[in-house]
Amino acid sequence: MNNRSLHRGGWWACASGFLLALAYPRADFGLVAFMALAPFLVSLQDVPPASALWRGYLCGFAFFASLLDWIPRVMEVYGGLPLPLAWLVLLLLVFYLATYVALFALLVAASSRRLGALSLVAAPVAWVGLEIARGRLLTGFPWGLLGYTQYRNIPLLQVAAWGGIYAVSFLVLAANAGLALLLLRPATQGQRIGGAALILLVALAYASGGLALRAAEGRPQNEAIPVAAIQANVAQDRKWNPGGEAQILSDLVRLTRQASGARLIVWPESSSPFSFRRPVQGGASRITVETDATYLSVVTDLARSLDATLIVGSVDYAANNGDVRATNSAFAVGPDGSLLASYDKIHLVPFGEYVPLHRLLFFVDRMARGAIADFGPGTRFAPLPTAAGRAATFICYEAIFPEVVRRIANKDAAFLVNITNDAWFGKSAAPRQHLAMAAVRAAENRRFMVRAANTGISAIVDPYGRILARTSLMESAVLRGVVRPRADRTPYTRAGDVFAWGCAILTLLHGAALRAAFLRRG
Repeated sequence: MNNRSLHRGGWWACASGFLLALAYPRADFGLVAFMALAPFLVSLQDVPPASALWRGYLCGFAFFASLLDWIPRVMEVYGGLPLPLAWLVLLLLVFYLATYVALFALLVAASSRRLGALSLVAAPVAWVGLEIARGRLLTGFPWGLLGYTQYRNIPLLQVAAWGGIYAVSFLVLAANAGLALLLLRPATQGQRIGGAALILLVALAYASGGLALRAAEGRPQNEAIPVAAIQANVAQDRKWNPGGEAQILSDLVRLTRQASGARLIVWPESSSPFSFRRPVQGGASRITVETDATYLSVVTDLARSLDATLIVGSVDYAANNGDVRATNSAFAVGPDGSLLASYDKIHLVPFGEYVPLHRLLFFVDRMARGAIADFGPGTRFAPLPTAAGRAATFICYEAIFPEVVRRIANKDAAFLVNITNDAWFGKSAAPRQHLAMAAVRAAENRRFMVRAANTGISAIVDPYGRILARTSLMESAVLRGVVRPRADRTPYTRAGDVFAWGCAILTLLHGAALRAAFLRRG
């Protein structure tokens, strides 16, 4: 292969990465995802391993750098990092994430050299296998999975009820692989048939999703429960400033009273600077935890006066042998004013809610600037009780982890509740990307979802992933809607990521077989 071909292949890889980024919010051209990776796949045919790795890194860098360009601002403003260091953090993260694309490229190129271009029919399996690895390794970072490009493609999104978001990723990559097979020249009859079969598979999935939506319209509906999401629009640099706590709480109470008539009212993550329980200095220099009776009275009286269940985001504290453990929590307050139960966030944000490898990374300042040290993770996958049914409640970053939400929903949850604080992201693409990922959790588990976000985007999502109502960014709002409790469970809710893990196992076996074959040859 000559140098001109090598350079041209690199440009095609970069173009694919940039095109794919356009399929996500903010640009949100979801249809582009069905063809964005085809040039990249074509460029991997009949190339040596080093060239394949290089093209994989180019594609991955172009994609992830475009998708995550909001990270340096977050690190600078809320992490206290100098801007050059914040960009260095982004580059390191992008390099790590691009490694998965590079490994995919290496596998595709090796398969092509060993088995021919028709091996592209197996490319969707490898892509999904590496996606679930990215979502689990090193605490996991499944932001921007390929399937999320189709969050507005409601018929195709219905496969998520069977195989989760990874099944959607499979179909999107299948469309790209099918197009690549049709574009290759010279093309054999087998390549044309394989390409057409992959595209037909995507079309059939779309059609079956449309039929499922039509069938759902004729089914009897459960009782409509009026709900409301409170968006107080508290700037991140204002929330923990001394002297502003009373006004923030007053605004929350005022907005909540505007939601009168709702049976369930949801406040955002860490919505108030106050906590139901707070640490105090005890005797003998020991720290204990006591109830904040004033704050508790305000919230319970509010629930009682509105005859509604409140789900309230709050930092919680627990004492253990003189130490205090802080958790990012959600509390359910019943219509009778009783404090029913709480859920503690399980999957915490690295460098936001805790510092991984703290002894090694002691110089890294937390992005969360409250009067607390690192958060501790929760341990119970338990829905919150409400008068309308059990609410599978998950907090902020947990929305991007399908398995976390599935495990909570599988505990007889009637609907989903997502509380988040996306003030960190400002008006960047991140809040829109975050909403897109959260909406897919509703489709995976066939549950209505109420989403309350501090500065937006709050939303009501139906069980098929349709965003029925939403707020704008950086506005105070009361978002009203209805949810209908459900008791059915999808195959995905029951079985989890069996499909994706199957792809991962096949990818490992395929990689091992290719390696053994090349060792025998050389």
